[in-house]
Amino acid sequence: MSKTRFGSLDGIHQIKKKNFAESTMISVALFLLIFVVFMFAVSRASSGSIQEQRQSLSDAIDRAIIQCYVTEGRYPESFDYLQKNYGIIYDDEQFRVDYVIYGSNMKPDVTIINLK
Repeated sequence: MSKTRFGSLDGIHQIKKKNFAESTMISVALFLLIFVVFMFAVSRASSGSIQEQRQSLSDAIDRAIIQCYVTEGRYPESFDYLQKNYGIIYDDEQFRVDYVIYGSNMKPDVTIINLK
């Protein structure tokens, strides 16, 4: 390297390279830590959202079953009937609805299953 009146600058360049490498590693580690925390937070938020969607679907199906019983005097014979006549709309890629009828005068058993 170059010489100055105080001596060689080789040692200063080595110190700057070492500090640059250390600060780069710290920055990368900090970025990865923040990224992992962010992904965890997004995952938790989407999980809560799916549970809310499931609960909303369950409530809507229960309301539609009761409305059908009150207006028609009988429980709906199938889940397709509820969808067509009472406006039940849901994401069939996210949930599966199991609709079991025990009798014409008994409320159907509805189970909602998460697919994802």
